[in-house]
Amino acid sequence: MIVTNSDELIKYAHKKTAVALGSFDAIHKGHIAIISETIEFAKQNDMLSLVQLFEVPPAVICGAKAINSLEKRIGIIEELGADIVVVERFDEEFKSIEYTDFVKEYLSNRYNSGMVFAGNNYRFGHFAKGDAEKLIDECQKYSIGAKVLDCLSLDGVISSTRIREYIKNGEVDMAATLMTRPYSVTNEVVKGKALGRSIGFPTANMNIPQGLIMPKDGVYATRVKFEGKTFLGITNVGSKPTVGNEKRNIETYILDFQEEIYDKKIEVEFLKRLRDIKKFDNLDGLKNQLKKDREQMLKI
Repeated sequence: MIVTNSDELIKYAHKKTAVALGSFDAIHKGHIAIISETIEFAKQNDMLSLVQLFEVPPAVICGAKAINSLEKRIGIIEELGADIVVVERFDEEFKSIEYTDFVKEYLSNRYNSGMVFAGNNYRFGHFAKGDAEKLIDECQKYSIGAKVLDCLSLDGVISSTRIREYIKNGEVDMAATLMTRPYSVTNEVVKGKALGRSIGFPTANMNIPQGLIMPKDGVYATRVKFEGKTFLGITNVGSKPTVGNEKRNIETYILDFQEEIYDKKIEVEFLKRLRDIKKFDNLDGLKNQLKKDREQMLKI
């Protein structure tokens, strides 16, 4: 899959493209439906499938936390089978583009679009004046086909906003249902105080990535991916009051794992919230609780 920007796209868009439009922050079931239909249409019509991403999603610029990093979003789209991802900067220049000029300059001239796909809540252009209906009307002027898909529902409309709320409230299993995969965080392992090792529960510590939404503080059943292998884990998000550490971070006990992985990246997938963070009188109390956490996690 090619990852580029619209200025460089001319090198790769040697034939017409089918374009998936949207914020694609969560890449939830609704987003996947749009991207998958785009890919399938491109295959059947001798086009290249193209997905537009923003380096920083518009919702994040407006104050929300990102659900997935750009690297994660690109990885998911590659797994779906797209030919090209175009990463745009949602800067002042891009935000000031009128919706009519977006269709002309980007969809027609830069993307060489033959067909575009979007959800029926899609908004674009300066002050989001463009909507799905205007997208269809403007595309017709340049002989670009356009298909608008209905938003998917599951006990309500599936949306990135809803997924953010689930994650923020610790309902990571609900978020996973809407995204078709667990919410995850990827970062380098940093050195801690090695207190977990002293009680038989060695842990991998990660700093909290800036700009990403974090699950509610607590202890979670997790899955840990490292160098192509997957392990079960128990992850603490937040402070560690038993040992007097009030700094929030992500600390994971990885089952059946003994490697030294400082400065290496791991991905922690959040499966289910187990409990609140507790302050124990001593390390033995913490050790006993971790044994219970492990038993509970193995039942999930």
